[in-house]
Amino acid sequence: MKRVLVISPSAVTQAGLANLIAQESEARAEPDRWQVISTMAQPFAAVREANCALVSWAADELPDLDRLLDENMPIVALLDDWGDVALTNLLQTGRVGLLPRQASGAEIVAALDAAAAGLIVIHPRVFGSLLTLDAALDRRDALEQPEALTPREVEVLTLLADGLSNRAIARQLHLSEHTIKYHTSAIFAKLNVSSRTEAAIAGARAGLILL
Repeated sequence: MKRVLVISPSAVTQAGLANLIAQESEARAEPDRWQVISTMAQPFAAVREANCALVSWAADELPDLDRLLDENMPIVALLDDWGDVALTNLLQTGRVGLLPRQASGAEIVAALDAAAAGLIVIHPRVFGSLLTLDAALDRRDALEQPEALTPREVEVLTLLADGLSNRAIARQLHLSEHTIKYHTSAIFAKLNVSSRTEAAIAGARAGLILL
């Protein structure tokens, strides 16, 4: 008999999930069926002591994932808001099922069987949500990238990083000091820095100059 702990902040939801799993397990009439353990008290301790799998309804109800990684517990998470979940850590368990909250008893039990076998299962609906989330994160990262410097600003930044004063830079580039101050202000704004040292470091990190 395989045992599974069902966790939910709502006793009604917990009972409903437990009933779905129990009914599906009984319908399969398999000798090694899932036995549901429903408890809301000290979930991690219950999982560890029972040596069982875990079905969780809410992100904030998931036990410490680092401890689950150490214990190698199979996990099936039924969640709608994946932005609140440390997906990387969750997937690192290597024994996990990611399902929407509308998952059927058959889907939950199938995910439990797969997770117990050491597999990762992602429901098509969840997979689509993850792709959308990933695309949104890519767009956010793109927006957070510093604004590109012009060729002239790169020249000024290079000389600035070499320790030249505004006057020396102006002479070398045959520009006025006022123009160099303008370029320096633009460089600081684009790199989101407030000093020459910070600008040089940010420029080197961005691959614009060599230090």
